[in-house]
Amino acid sequence: MNFLGIFYHLCFFHTALSLQHVRWCTISEQEQAKCNDMRAAFTDANILPNVLCVSGSSAINCTHMIKNNLADAVTLDGGTIYQAGKEHNLKPVVGEVYDQEIGTSYYAVAVVRKNSFISVNSLKGVRSCHTGINRTVGWNVPVGYLIDSGHMPVMGCNVPKAVSEYFSASCVPGANNVNYPKSLCQLCKGDAAGLDKCERNSKEQYYDYSGAFRCLAEGAGDVAFVKHSTVSENTDGQTPSSWAQELHSRDFQLLCRDGSTAEVTEWRKCHLARVPAHAVVVRPDTDGSLIFQMLKQGQQRFQMFDSAAYNAKNLLFKDTTTELVLITNQNYQAWLGDEYMHAMQGLSCDPTRLPESLRWCVVHTEEIWKCSEMAIAFKKKNLKPEIQCVSAKTTEQCMEMIQLIPTPALGSL
Repeated sequence: MNFLGIFYHLCFFHTALSLQHVRWCTISEQEQAKCNDMRAAFTDANILPNVLCVSGSSAINCTHMIKNNLADAVTLDGGTIYQAGKEHNLKPVVGEVYDQEIGTSYYAVAVVRKNSFISVNSLKGVRSCHTGINRTVGWNVPVGYLIDSGHMPVMGCNVPKAVSEYFSASCVPGANNVNYPKSLCQLCKGDAAGLDKCERNSKEQYYDYSGAFRCLAEGAGDVAFVKHSTVSENTDGQTPSSWAQELHSRDFQLLCRDGSTAEVTEWRKCHLARVPAHAVVVRPDTDGSLIFQMLKQGQQRFQMFDSAAYNAKNLLFKDTTTELVLITNQNYQAWLGDEYMHAMQGLSCDPTRLPESLRWCVVHTEEIWKCSEMAIAFKKKNLKPEIQCVSAKTTEQCMEMIQLIPTPALGSL
């Protein structure tokens, strides 16, 4: 080792000593077991700082623990990174890489049949297939995008109700308790015997990426919200699944944000959002390069991207990860990107982003009375934004007023 190498090693060793240990937050017993094995492997290899494993029971709890200095690091998905950055000022420092083609991201897409004549602007009233409730590409991105872009109205921040009213029927695995509208499970299939309908697991045949696409392919739904590789993985003989044997990728297309459509291979330019890879997050005062160097050395001593030995998937890191990279611009907005940020802002239904009042344009006496009753009902239930009724002589005049008024206004009832 040359002088510079020795100098770097000593500097890193000194920094490691300044952070005596990294308390890694786990979210399950299986993850805790894998973390303990990783800690032992790192210790045997004299990798510093030492890893300690602390149980957080959930990703959200882990973010609170890191903020309160009860833990130091955890790997999060994009939605939780958004929440952790916004609420606790946590920063992403190490990102997962999944393959050389897409690197540290993948893409959320909307898929339809080629003969459907559906566009992103005409999704209202169609039947929708989702990977699962609160899942990234199947729920968070499409629903957040539709809300943020103004396609899907949300009253009182009740997102599930808004989805149920926007689509005529859906399969959203996991939306099967009393808190969700029944239409969100209407299209679900259950297992081979018709049991476990709408469960958020593989018993529901329309669950996950391939399940949501199957929902579309079998004609239950008109649009499937999946990831960019789902169609190619389930068509043209690429899967042994019997339901997909006669499917051809050429029979499907993607919906683009500008209202156009594209071939399923053109997901780079036609998608709803680029979805950031999972990333390790820490407090703002933690040295991200230290965490990266520790994990980089650890990869040579421990199977960090394999969870099979623990009878589970994606423990600590996603199993599809091929390597880790140091994130240079360590703020959550830059890592998530504009498309994903806007989708999450739409989904979060942040009251600070809502106007204080919404001026509804009416053109008939009957509409004025109905609008007034709606405004009173909203006020009694403390729903935001409040409704204000404004009148015009014609629908065309309403449209002109909407263009002129700087605060939000909606068309006639």
